[in-house]
Amino acid sequence: MAKTNGTTLAPFDQVSHEIRSRHEDRVLWWGILGESLATLLKTSQYSYKEQLYYLRWFQQWIPSSLGPRPVDGKPHYVSTFTYDGSPLEYSLNWKEKKTGQTIRFTAEPCSPEAGTSADPLNQLASRDLLTAMSGAISGIDLTRFDLFLAETNVPDEDADEVLSKLPPGHPRARVLVAFDLERGAVVAKAYFNPELKAIHKGTSTKAVVFDAIRKCNGPGGSYDASIGALRGYLETFDAPDGPQIFLLSNDCVVDSPASRIKVYVTAPTRTLAQAKDTFSLGGKLSSSTIKASLQAIEEFWCHLFGLSTSDADLEDKKILAVGNRCVFVFEMRPTTNGQHETDMEVKMHMPGSWLGQTDAQVCKVLSTWFQKHGHPDLAARYQSDLASTL
Repeated sequence: MAKTNGTTLAPFDQVSHEIRSRHEDRVLWWGILGESLATLLKTSQYSYKEQLYYLRWFQQWIPSSLGPRPVDGKPHYVSTFTYDGSPLEYSLNWKEKKTGQTIRFTAEPCSPEAGTSADPLNQLASRDLLTAMSGAISGIDLTRFDLFLAETNVPDEDADEVLSKLPPGHPRARVLVAFDLERGAVVAKAYFNPELKAIHKGTSTKAVVFDAIRKCNGPGGSYDASIGALRGYLETFDAPDGPQIFLLSNDCVVDSPASRIKVYVTAPTRTLAQAKDTFSLGGKLSSSTIKASLQAIEEFWCHLFGLSTSDADLEDKKILAVGNRCVFVFEMRPTTNGQHETDMEVKMHMPGSWLGQTDAQVCKVLSTWFQKHGHPDLAARYQSDLASTL
């Protein structure tokens, strides 16, 4: 352990001191992204040992997976899953019944070949990263990753034609990887964009996604009931601006009856009624968990928009302008014969812009929510935690 004047170095400085490679691309990505991770680990109250573990893991694998550094402000390959073209985005997972927060990040790995004729859609680097990592970190399994990668693949020779038909503003990112830093473990996940394959085949994203998921049916159970529930709801909307599938995701773990497949849907959301309708698939999902979630959505909706649960027009009041959309994540698990209820959980992801246009506005909305729901410690430090990451 390195020390300066007898003082133990901060985790980021300690790991930086240990680095032997001076590869310019990796040094840049480590300097930009590693320090942000170090701050998040500290503010999220990971132990010193955990901070060192995750920073060393990150430094070993992630900077080298992000490809050449920008030159004169121009990136080698522009990632289209973030607003500013960054190849990596951090987030925090907070669950009301858990004391700590889990740091997560999503990235679009790339290589010098990304965007060239050798790999025009950047379809190779994500698998290269996970393959190498799986040899050193237990628990990573690529069986389902390989299936979904193949099912959403677009031949290199057809890339230019497909991209020419991609609607303006739609991401071209083919495959993303993500990691949850679960305090002692690393959980790998992957996200696949089905739109490019849908364009290539002249079909819909839901056809691409549901065909891929059906290939996961097996001895552990079937996803057909979940597919049927989601497909039935989506097919009640004919307009192109209705709910649309835009991502397919899996956890990169050994297949089991508990394995999740996640389908991401973007849906128009102007009213609370619309949000609840999509969340419950028009009332088809009605478990006690879904009912409790709908109540939580209503409570946060009222908190966010200054409404009261006693308002007569609460459900149908048009709060948001035409064109506003929200993301709904449908987590599917296989069901077995004799299991009558669809095994599906749902999450609702609101755009950050709904919470405010400035950091101060977002802080106020969230800190008052934390305070109101029995988390005064998080409410008190939320603003300073956010400020320390900027």
